[in-house]
Amino acid sequence: MKYLSNILLGIVLIATTILFIRMHKVCNKIETLETAPTTLDSNIIFSSSETGTTNGKFAYIDVQRINSEYEFYKEVADQFEAKQKRAEAEYMRKAQKFQSEYEEYMTKAQRGAFLSQASQQQQEADLMQKQENLKKLEQDLSIKLQNEMQNLDFQVKDTVMHYLDKFNKEAGYIMILNSVSILDAGQTTNITDTILSILNSNYKLQNKKETK
Repeated sequence: MKYLSNILLGIVLIATTILFIRMHKVCNKIETLETAPTTLDSNIIFSSSETGTTNGKFAYIDVQRINSEYEFYKEVADQFEAKQKRAEAEYMRKAQKFQSEYEEYMTKAQRGAFLSQASQQQQEADLMQKQENLKKLEQDLSIKLQNEMQNLDFQVKDTVMHYLDKFNKEAGYIMILNSVSILDAGQTTNITDTILSILNSNYKLQNKKETK
């Protein structure tokens, strides 16, 4: 009995640790533009084959500033963090309930309080099933968070690239680069302020339309 009890406790503790590790990895991904939006992770953020003015110049964006100053990005990051916390809380409630039932089982087993060996075996089977359910919940929540992150990634990426495309039809830059890949800016133009202004202005305008 002691061997079985140690296995049960070990499994639930390991499962809880794995969930927190996975969830925090997922949450960390949404907090940097190294992964969200994924298109901005490349050295060349935007390459135009057809521009308005064709000025023959290159521009760059400070990706970290977009990460910290784009209001829509901050909103979806906050939304994801809230969902992550709810998932953690849901799992912990069920994990703690399982642990309480396990401890109750251990107390009865140590005192010999079971009415029969059959009833003890039945409770062991119930605990093992609940442990399996807990493991499945951990997997389901992790997958749900991963899918949610990918969805938010796409939303941000699609919005940024949409406004970059509109901006560059008039600006006519050959390429818009990621600032982290530039060692010497030279004649390359920093358009971060301009892009942030466009993104945040349109974000505020969209919010006003939705609240009417």
